[in-house]
Amino acid sequence: MDKPVIVAVDDQEVICTLIKGILEDKYDVHTFTSGETAMKYLSDHSVDLILLDYEMPNMTGYEVLMAVRSNKRTCDTPVIFITAVTNVRMETEMIERGATDYIRKPIDDTSLHRSIEKHLKK
Repeated sequence: MDKPVIVAVDDQEVICTLIKGILEDKYDVHTFTSGETAMKYLSDHSVDLILLDYEMPNMTGYEVLMAVRSNKRTCDTPVIFITAVTNVRMETEMIERGATDYIRKPIDDTSLHRSIEKHLKK
């Protein structure tokens, strides 16, 4: 059976490496350090879930979320924000605008797995 495909987007390479290390046993993980490169990948590939940093240069996580939600191919793909931002108002706004979930850094392995399993399509 094929592993579910997850795209992780974070401008810090070390976070991408960490996420891949946590998840690669159970998932096919593709990491990107910019929203632009992730969107190029998503235009040609189907994925089961997106992990997304909020604060990134050039194309923010919010802009990636809006692009994902406005694309017929990706509009229903679960998007989980992973970020160091601890602003409750921003968290609420992201959920209202289409984010599926929100995990704060530093990343906790158990919380990450639990959120992904909860939101992957059955």
